[in-house]
Amino acid sequence: MAFGFVKHRPMLRGAQYWGVLFTLAATIAGGAEPSLRAISVRGLQIGGTTELICDGDDFSTEPRLLLPFAAEQIIKPGNTDKRATISVTLGDDVQPGYYQLRMATAGGLSLPVVIGVDRLPQLVTAARIEQLPAALHGSLAGSTIAETRFVGKKGDAVAVEIEAQRIGSKLRPVIHLATAAGRQLTWSWPQSTLFGDTRLEAILPEDGEYRVTWHDLEYGGGNPGFYRVKIGQWSRVDQVFPPVIKAGEAQSVELLTAGAGVVKQTAGPTTEPIAQLAWPTIGQQQTVFSGPRPFVRISPQRELIEEAAKGEQSLPDGSLGISGRLLQPQEEDRYSLTVTPGDKLKLEVTAQRTGSPVDIGLIVRNSQGAVLTQAEDSPGSLDPVLEYTVPDKVTSLVVCVIDSQGRGGPLAAYHLQLSTATEQTSTSNFHLATNVERTAIPRNGRWVFPLWVDRRGTTGPIEITAHGLPPGVTLPTTVIPAESDGTLVTLSADGSEVSAEQQATITRWQGTAGDRKRTVVVRNHPLEVLQPWLAEEIALARASASADAFTIDWREFPESAVLQPTVKLPLPIKLTRNEDKTAVRLSLLTSQSVTLVNKQPDPRSTLRVERAVELGAKLNDGDLTLLVPAELAGHAYDLAVQAELLSADKQKVLATAFTPVRRLPVQLPIEVQLASGPVMEVKLELQKGGTHKIDGKIKRSAGSSGDVVVSIAGLPAGVRAAPITLKADATDFVLEVVFPAAQPVGELAGLSLSATITPDPKQANVRVKSRDVELKLQVVR
Repeated sequence: MAFGFVKHRPMLRGAQYWGVLFTLAATIAGGAEPSLRAISVRGLQIGGTTELICDGDDFSTEPRLLLPFAAEQIIKPGNTDKRATISVTLGDDVQPGYYQLRMATAGGLSLPVVIGVDRLPQLVTAARIEQLPAALHGSLAGSTIAETRFVGKKGDAVAVEIEAQRIGSKLRPVIHLATAAGRQLTWSWPQSTLFGDTRLEAILPEDGEYRVTWHDLEYGGGNPGFYRVKIGQWSRVDQVFPPVIKAGEAQSVELLTAGAGVVKQTAGPTTEPIAQLAWPTIGQQQTVFSGPRPFVRISPQRELIEEAAKGEQSLPDGSLGISGRLLQPQEEDRYSLTVTPGDKLKLEVTAQRTGSPVDIGLIVRNSQGAVLTQAEDSPGSLDPVLEYTVPDKVTSLVVCVIDSQGRGGPLAAYHLQLSTATEQTSTSNFHLATNVERTAIPRNGRWVFPLWVDRRGTTGPIEITAHGLPPGVTLPTTVIPAESDGTLVTLSADGSEVSAEQQATITRWQGTAGDRKRTVVVRNHPLEVLQPWLAEEIALARASASADAFTIDWREFPESAVLQPTVKLPLPIKLTRNEDKTAVRLSLLTSQSVTLVNKQPDPRSTLRVERAVELGAKLNDGDLTLLVPAELAGHAYDLAVQAELLSADKQKVLATAFTPVRRLPVQLPIEVQLASGPVMEVKLELQKGGTHKIDGKIKRSAGSSGDVVVSIAGLPAGVRAAPITLKADATDFVLEVVFPAAQPVGELAGLSLSATITPDPKQANVRVKSRDVELKLQVVR
């Protein structure tokens, strides 16, 4: 989507992005990117004109605002490289909500700034407000207390709401409403329903002047401490119920609004993961709505709604979701289901994470009411996740949902998702993510960034497409290979010049696997829960500089190169540059989705460089040494090297370039080969145990030596198989599986056969594992 443009426009940088670091997006090829440190107001008025004063760096002579809707923008005289004043006029057709605003220059794009868009006048905080409603903007630091005053009449209803945490501020807001004489009427502190922001409502007791003050919760506000304070009366949507509906079906949903009660609306049908809802129409007058736009999530599974009149609701078999509300204090919602002993269930509740004011607890009971297990919080959330294996002789369960503090009310909504272990791996509900929020590509240049998939049962290839690319920017056929956890995407720009109106766009990316489509999201985007579609925006720009002045390529890198666990791999590169008086920083890009341990990449499974490499002035040849870990789950990984030309003080990146992407296969030192197929029949005598032999062979890659240990995983209790060791000169093995006399007949699935080896005798504690061979044993008597 191109941005609206009339005359000139400015640019923003330094967009505080909730502490989220988009490492690959932090440099822009071909020139200094603009940065936005501050803007005077973080909002725009629908049907009106708002003046923005932008402070930052590298604004250039003609900065432009990148917005996802049409807007007239006029840059005021007197702008500099560090400050620009822009008036922005919006039409009446723009929808209220939160949006991302960016700056675009010939050097690239800034990080986004979240703004509120509504019909409220957008004002800088002042000592007095002449007319309500209005939105005030400013910033607080440390123990500072902000204040404004307004005149009201007895009986007037007044609301005061602060948007801070939701738009990226570190301010933890507290509001006080008092009379002019200082008598406090009411106050409010951070609320979970507002994601850490706050709101108060009051009926004014008398005619006269009123005083509103606000400050940080601990009088120690962090930086940035910006805010948006709304005062007066406006409408909003506090909740949508049910919050989740089934894909491909239309469903009536309830919008709980301020001022109009419950408004019903039809959502869907759609197969997209999110469906934005229209703002409700209330009466004949134009309603002033403000705040996050309402939406529902779309699920590929069956979705039900709690039947409140029933004391215990029976659930059908299979994976499903159910939306409910704890309307009364101490309420306990009960759902009964039929199960099979040995079933592995997963129960997950979403409530606190989407702003519901409850602390959900899960209780699992048997049909007699005895508690079998229970759960409350999960890591990083008050929402519980419970995994439970159904015990022997249990064929029915009752799942109970409660608030741990006994609360209830119309906003106490939750969504319970229930699935079995088998269904969790067969839903084909994949998820795509990247860590790049924006890029700028020089003329005749390329940009490379990673794209990862959480497969969730999808095993096949996933085709990637991009929508809304700037003119002259192309994406070649891009596919995430089957069973791979990602790919490196390459965007290329031709040498053409483009107009300012077409220089920057907001793009959306999509992956297709069979009949399923999913949109790529920016990983860890701070608004992915509150306004999910904002996490789908990837901003792209054409930089004016030419890539010919700074390039990087491989230097005699063998076509036969492979990734061998525990073996170092040199990555030789060569630079071409017109400017050779400053250093160049090299870094590694891979398609691997990295596993974190204590918030750091796990060295046992992460592709990484041995050390940071920086080439000094006039050095154009260099090497990165790749450390290949002992554990690599994928069959192949994409690699590229990123080069950043630094300024003399190394504080700025002047240009960025990438090698072509190489896809390297993983070569494991050993492979397990079965003498027969993966499904085997095990014959046992009646009331007796027995032994089943699994025959196979170990295939070693060239240069692989040492003892090999063969073992089987996933055996049920009572069944055992001792690992066996093959000496360096042996290849054939026989693994014996011993069954007890009480072993029931039936299929033993989920078994895996594997082998390990120590490839380097100097690192005896480092073992490399073969790929698993899946097995099924069919026990008969």
